[in-house]
Amino acid sequence: MHRYFVTGSDTDVGKTRVAAALALALRRAGYLPTLVKLMQTGAVPGVEGDASHAGRLAGVRGIELLRFQRPADPWSAARAEGATLRASRLADELAQLKGPIVVEGSGGMMVPLNEREHVGDVVALAQLETIVAVGLRLGCINHTLLTLSLCAALRIPVAGGVLIERWGSTEAGYREDVARALQGKLRILGILPFAPVEEESVETGAKLLEPLVN
Repeated sequence: MHRYFVTGSDTDVGKTRVAAALALALRRAGYLPTLVKLMQTGAVPGVEGDASHAGRLAGVRGIELLRFQRPADPWSAARAEGATLRASRLADELAQLKGPIVVEGSGGMMVPLNEREHVGDVVALAQLETIVAVGLRLGCINHTLLTLSLCAALRIPVAGGVLIERWGSTEAGYREDVARALQGKLRILGILPFAPVEEESVETGAKLLEPLVN
């Protein structure tokens, strides 16, 4: 069964676009995926969150497990509202969702939930296969390798990674350098070129991810 987690090499690298593209690829393959945001932070009631936004782009249902108003990491945002986050509780909620799911994280895998747990603990407990959204900028190699190291330690399966031109076009030589550094460690599913229009980016991403879901 297709149950995926989309994490990022960093924050604001294009996870929402990759999640929408994966959900669109699944829908076109004949599945009915649910797009899930574990924790939406920095959003007031009534404002569209990442899950609803990505779901609209992919033409599927988008839901949030939790929402907090403070624009901060989930632990800090939850504390601001007197809430407590637990990995087991979040994993149980994911287990109750039937059928294929595409879960988008908040930042990277080591983002803290509380004094002991982080997002990676949820992914491991929920047994989700991970896709790494690699934002092509300085530091992405190190961040990606650290992400893969954590996945290996937690025995989280990694389906592959998408290299993303999130902020503008990059030189071919730089993309080759990143791919070379990750060779043998991460299956590169493709490169998502820079596109100011989200719909265009999601459409391109869905085509890249079709072989993964078929």
